[in-house]
Amino acid sequence: MRMAVSGFSCLILSLLLAGCATKEDVDGLKRNQRKLKKNQERILAKLDQIAKRAGQPSKKQPGQPDPNTVYSFPIGNSAIKGNKDALVTIVEVSDFQ
Repeated sequence: MRMAVSGFSCLILSLLLAGCATKEDVDGLKRNQRKLKKNQERILAKLDQIAKRAGQPSKKQPGQPDPNTVYSFPIGNSAIKGNKDALVTIVEVSDFQ
């Protein structure tokens, strides 16, 4: 019984509220609803694109130095400090501008 009264109350209330809105108000609400739906569809499409890109491997990264390779760096007549024939040479490259 309580549900029937509640349902009836909602029906009466909706009928009273329907009379408060003009046709232009309802049409405006429908236009806004269509705009919102289009925007929602665009957002969802963009999210799908992002999700697809997230699953793909990224662009190839530049190569990294190989820690097992011995690199030579010609020092020519540069100033040196220490033994010229050392097994390890540290080269500092700088620009004095």
